[in-house]
Amino acid sequence: MEWRVGVLRSGVENVVWTDHGTGVNWQSARDAAVDALYERAVLEGRQEYRIQVGEQEGYSWPGVTEDGELDLSIIRDVLPRQYYSH
Repeated sequence: MEWRVGVLRSGVENVVWTDHGTGVNWQSARDAAVDALYERAVLEGRQEYRIQVGEQEGYSWPGVTEDGELDLSIIRDVLPRQYYSH
């Protein structure tokens, strides 16, 4: 299953897909994509991020903690841990 991660940088209109890969199933693809999203956010800071695993998409806007540091606590939950089909 294919996955990709992108960032919509400040002042830009289009998402730049920065990271991509494949997993043998939903769980492995989701985990790899979430790890890539986390690393991308560490590198680029407060931006709008996109994640796609198979046909399922997610969005993330990391905030800032009270101490002024990047809050990445929501990144791990951007996509469900189980795949649900319609």
